[in-house]
Parts: sequence; C-alpha cells; structure tokens
Amino acid sequence: YFTKPFKLDEIHVVVAKALERQRLVEENRSLREALAGRQRIGGLIGRSRPMMQVFELIHRVARTRTNILILGESGTGKELVARAIHEHSERAAAPFLVINCAAIPENLLESELFGHKRGTFTGATADKVGMFRAADTGTLFLDEIGEMPMNMQVKLLRVLQERKVKAVGDLREIPVDVRVIAATNRDLKAEVQAGNFREDLYYRLNVIGLDLPPLRERPADIPLLAMHFLHKYAAEFDKRHLTEIEPAAMQHLLRYPFSGNVRELENIIERAVALEDGRRIRVSALPDAVSGESTPAPFAEQGAAPVAAPTPQQIQPGFDLDQTLADFERRLIEQALSQTGGRKTDAAHLLGISFRSFRYRLKKLELDDDEG
Repeated sequence: YFTKPFKLDEIHVVVAKALERQRLVEENRSLREALAGRQRIGGLIGRSRPMMQVFELIHRVARTRTNILILGESGTGKELVARAIHEHSERAAAPFLVINCAAIPENLLESELFGHKRGTFTGATADKVGMFRAADTGTLFLDEIGEMPMNMQVKLLRVLQERKVKAVGDLREIPVDVRVIAATNRDLKAEVQAGNFREDLYYRLNVIGLDLPPLRERPADIPLLAMHFLHKYAAEFDKRHLTEIEPAAMQHLLRYPFSGNVRELENIIERAVALEDGRRIRVSALPDAVSGESTPAPFAEQGAAPVAAPTPQQIQPGFDLDQTLADFERRLIEQALSQTGGRKTDAAHLLGISFRSFRYRLKKLELDDDEG
C-alpha cells in the first residue's frame, strides 16, 4: 500500500523487500526438499556434481568387500563417507569401529589394533581383544593412516594379507573377517616416494580410492549444509524460531574459502545460532573473517555490475507493481544466464534457487527453456 503522492525511495524499499521475501521462501523450500530427499547419504549432504559422484561411488563400493582408501583435506567428512559405505553394505548390522592412528602412542597402537594377553606388559591386567577382533564381520575405519609408524605398517600389511591377527604376547593367530577403510589428508603417493609409507601397504589399502573434494570446490553445497547446521543448532539451543539465513549472509558464506572445509562451516553456523535471537542469521552474526567490512552484492564476484531495481521517474495512477517485479526478475535471470554462459544449473545456483524453480520462472516469464 502506498500513500499519495508516491515516493521513489518507498518503491525501492517495497521492491527490495518483496524480492528478498520471495527469494528466502524459494531458497528455504528448496533446501528443505533437498535435505529430506536424495541429496544426502547418512550424515553426508550435497547436491553439487562432485558430491553426486561421491554418492554414486559410495553405493557402488558398498556392495563390494574390498579395502578402500579415502583421501581428502581435514574437515571434508572422511569418517562420514566410511560410515555411509558401511551402512549401505551387507555388513551394516555388524560393528563399525574407528581408530585414529595419530591419536594413539606408538607403543599402544599394536595393542589397540590386535589386542594383548594379560601380563604381557605393565598395566596389562586383563586380556584385550583389540579392534580387529571387535570389528569381526564388520568394518574397521583407520583414520589418519598416513601417521602410522613404519613398524606398525608391516604388521598391518600382514593382517590384511593373511586375514589373521595375533595379540601381543600370544602365539595363536585368530582369523578375522573385517573390511578395512583407511583415510588420510596426506598425499600417500608422495609419502611412498619419500620412504615414509610402505608401497605394498599403499596398494593393499588402495584397492578402491575415493577422493573427497574440498568445500571450496563445491560451493553449491554451502547453502544446503548451512541450513542443515542451522536446523541442528537451532534445535540444540532451543531457538526453533531461527529458520533462515539472510541473502547477504549467505553471499558471504559462498565467497569464503573454508580452509577447514565442512567442519569450519559447521563451527561458523553454530556460533551464529548462539549469537542470534531473531528469525534469521544476519551478517553481523558471522565472524569478521567471513563477513569482512561491507555487505556484498550478489553478482559482484562474477565481475559484472549488479542489476539495479527499476526506478520510474514518476509513479502514475495504475502503476503495476507485479509487472515491475517481473521485469526486474527477468533482468536478474538474463544476467545470471549471461554470467554462466547460458548454463541453467549454474544460473539457478547463482540466484540461490532450485533448478526446478528456475525452470518454472523461465516459463512464467516466457524466456527460452530449452534443456541445458
């Protein structure tokens, strides 16, 4: 509703608010549908092409019994991938156990993996089964395998070859049926060449290799992950009224490099939820390293000037706000298509809406909607 005479700055505000509300509704509906749909496996979430390829590979390798080596930077979700493989395999009802090879002192690692007999060393007051036997018929996830000492690499290799374990201080070898999934953030090929990792163990583990992309290489997943963490911590902090992330804040998240990957994004959203009391996460709730000093324009990172809202010189009786909004929306879509070389999927992501919603808008605005 406008009072007469019309003021151009009031029209600016109404148009901007209407577009932002519409964008938030579309974006949140799209993200809720994605979180409830096929764009997640277990604790893994993503809709980008790299993650779709990871999901497909998880389904494929889960049906096999071979060892798997997962490579990826810290915070990319290597343990989540290992757990998803286990949960989609025939071993799903059996144990899934995790051991961090970097977190256990070298003199205790053998005992943790293979067990020990009572009285073998000081403090060994009872027999210990060890992770391999405890994970029998299931899956053992060896995290940070690149940190395993060389003498332990030899013993692990023997277990993988023979499928038998011998506890420290025991003469018996006990058969085990364990699938091993290993992970590291190191370049194991380079470690092999440097003499820090056994080549035969590398090939024994790397029957199937799975590379996890860093978050900066799959920005399409950032809104989905951010909303997932928002819902998680809003429930945990009893702030269920907090359901949105304002577009400006999301733009800052999309531009941030995330050297800590998904783990860093989760930390940022947890912090923002703790600080916010309203309905949405604002730029002010983001860390300075993420927000910077100024609010970004949605298309600035693409090297193009942002589309300006239509500003008629004078509001005449019969002014059509719906048509004005439609014209502005058409210009935004055309600019997004231009910046992405006509790739509709990328243009939809740039605008922060689902591909289905993007195609609907193309048809509504009578723009070309050939597949592409």
